[in-house]
Amino acid sequence: MVGKEIMKYKLLILATFISMCTGSEDINGEQRVVSLSTTHTEVIRVLGGENLLVGVDSFSETELSVEKIDAFTITAEELLKLNPDLVVVAFDFNGIVEGLEDLDINYTLLPPAKNFEDVYSQIEKIGVLIDKAEEAADLVSLMKNDIAEIIENFSQENITVFHEIGFTYGIYTVNENSFIGEIYNLLGVENIANLKEDPFGSGYPEFSEEEVINLNPNLIVVGHSDYLNKDLSTRIGWEEIRAIQNDNVYFLNENLANNWGVSTVDLINTLSEIAQSEEDPGLIYLNEYFEEIQNPPVFENNILYLVLFIFLGLFVYSRTRKQKETV
Repeated sequence: MVGKEIMKYKLLILATFISMCTGSEDINGEQRVVSLSTTHTEVIRVLGGENLLVGVDSFSETELSVEKIDAFTITAEELLKLNPDLVVVAFDFNGIVEGLEDLDINYTLLPPAKNFEDVYSQIEKIGVLIDKAEEAADLVSLMKNDIAEIIENFSQENITVFHEIGFTYGIYTVNENSFIGEIYNLLGVENIANLKEDPFGSGYPEFSEEEVINLNPNLIVVGHSDYLNKDLSTRIGWEEIRAIQNDNVYFLNENLANNWGVSTVDLINTLSEIAQSEEDPGLIYLNEYFEEIQNPPVFENNILYLVLFIFLGLFVYSRTRKQKETV
């Protein structure tokens, strides 16, 4: 009787071991995904779904040879040639959403995040859609922990910032209703445009040069390429602003500034560093996430060792029990 019970345990453990090593069948292995958003292409890549991509917007980075698409002008009809199972959209340019619905093409619309909860929920949603829900949950957990640590370690006080996101067609900035505005609030940095309203409620109001001069920030962050690496002191009256006098002006990488996905941890880290008069640290966290999410510890080996240990224990137990019975 004892021998039969031990054999049942052995079979059960063996079945469990085989199941855990082989994993469930990848139901989305043949899924064809088009991402019309740099942000969401990045998320898909970090989650390990890059092989699912058959088309990405022209600004997305990928090591695979896939179709590069102008997300501003592409139509749903033109996407048909890629035979997509899923199209990820951030903006409804050129009536793309209506076109996808008319052609019965599966899509998800994930617009720019207004806060970190939006970021997390979009990552989790993409994880579900590409069958990477577990990886998405792990990624969100890592991001939350890293962001909490960045905020906790930020110690600079009495900072007033002006964050410029556009200049050529008028000066535009961010207020407390924007994603970057939320970052400044979390860090405890005073944003001079926080209470500035915009008629569309977008969080990106227009600002005047006079307002910047009068509010006299001690930090200026330029998050666009309209005025890339140019001397802001050449703007009339700006030479009197404290940030310019103290050479406390930073040009933020435009892709990082406009991304609300995985690299937002690097965004908040960069803003925290430059607010403390430190250099731009670069993409530290994004690179770590690629490594941690796509190359986790070899779980199968750990399971194998565990199973062998259990089998050895059962073998010793069985021999000991038989010896006692013969005695």
